[in-house]
Parts: sequence; structure tokens; C-alpha cells
Amino acid sequence: MTPMPRTAQELARRIDQTNLNPQATAEEIIHFTETAIKYDFLTISVMPGWIPLINKTFPNSPIIIDPAIGFPLGTVTTEQKVRETLWVLNHLPSNAEIDMVMNIPMLKSRQYKQVIDDISRVVSAAKGHTVKVIIEAPILNPDEIIIASLLCQKAGAHFVKTSTGFNHFRGWRPSTPEDVQLIRSAVGDQMQIKIAGGIKTLAQALDALDAGADRIGTAFGIQIMDEYHRFNS
Repeated sequence: MTPMPRTAQELARRIDQTNLNPQATAEEIIHFTETAIKYDFLTISVMPGWIPLINKTFPNSPIIIDPAIGFPLGTVTTEQKVRETLWVLNHLPSNAEIDMVMNIPMLKSRQYKQVIDDISRVVSAAKGHTVKVIIEAPILNPDEIIIASLLCQKAGAHFVKTSTGFNHFRGWRPSTPEDVQLIRSAVGDQMQIKIAGGIKTLAQALDALDAGADRIGTAFGIQIMDEYHRFNS
């Protein structure tokens, strides 16, 4: 588990600033990336199709690009996820990270071998790049959260990520510190945890980190950092 941040820079380096809006324009993605670089966030999470634009506009950017694979439902075939992973890594520098969506219907159908295969083949295609698996905890029961986390671990992923933030699922709710604690109880210190889906304020971010999250995925990173600076000015 990563220690709590003590400075603004340490907090910013725990944030994956996110724009997965299907209605985002090229101009908005350029502004989003420019601002994320200014705030020194660790990564930007974007749809894979924006990678060439970001590379062209910011050719020497230090920020890590973290594309979403199989987003938002995770129900495409494993072969599609593998091809998508290979494509993005052919267009990204060596420090890229990958967020992939678990096949939730397979999980709920208890097709655990297929879930492991789906993840492990993406991990293999990623060739050592960090892979975060989105388990969509807000629509799982506690037992399913534990099982999903252990399947991620067995498949060789590096992170369990709580949610896509895609809030159109029946019964969806924001991710919570309790989700993080439950995942941590399953995987211990063998994996890292990324909380995403509903983290909008500094208090929510700090509560999540205090619960054991290593990384925060949010579209509200700028607001969180601005709030931090107001409280510490």
C-alpha cells in the first residue's frame, strides 16, 4: 500500500486524470491533455482513438497515457481486447499503462477460467506494461468483489480498479472506501488498487487513499487539486 501523500505533487502523482466522454472533441482532448500536464498528474485515461492526436500534439510529453481497453462494458471478445492492446502499445511510449474492463457477465455466470484467460491474455499482450482490471464493484455483491479481485491476481494483473464510472448499469453507485478495503482484504499487498467512479472532491480522494487505494481515477482531478491548494495556501 502506498503511503498517504504529504504534498500537492505527491497527491497529483496519485491521480489518473480521465476523459472517456464519447462526445469529447479533438479540441477538448487537446485542452484536457495540456491541463493534465500542467497539473503534473501521473496519467491521462483516454479512449484509444485519441492516442495519435495526443502523440502529435504533445510529442515530448512526460505524462503517461492510460487507454481504456474493452470500455465500457468489457463484453467484447478476448481477441478484440488483445488486438486493441497491441494496437495501443504500438502507438505509445514504453511507460504506457493499460486499463481493461473485466467481462462482468462471465464473472456473474461463474465462468472463472474464462475470466482469468481474458485478463491473462491482455496481460501477456501488454508485455510488462502495468495492467489495471476494472471489476465494476458498484454492481457486484461483496463475495463477487472478492472473487473478481482474486481472479485479477491469479491472471497476473497489477491493479484491481473499482469501476469504469459508467453509471448506466442497473443499481450502479459511486465507488467507496469500503470497496477499497474489501479488495485489499482479498489481495493484500500483492496488488495495487485504483478507485474510480464518483471521486469528485478532495475529501473523497483522501478517504479513498486512507482506505488503501494506490491510485485515483477521476475526471475531477483539477477540482481536487484546486481544493487542496485552497486548504493549504
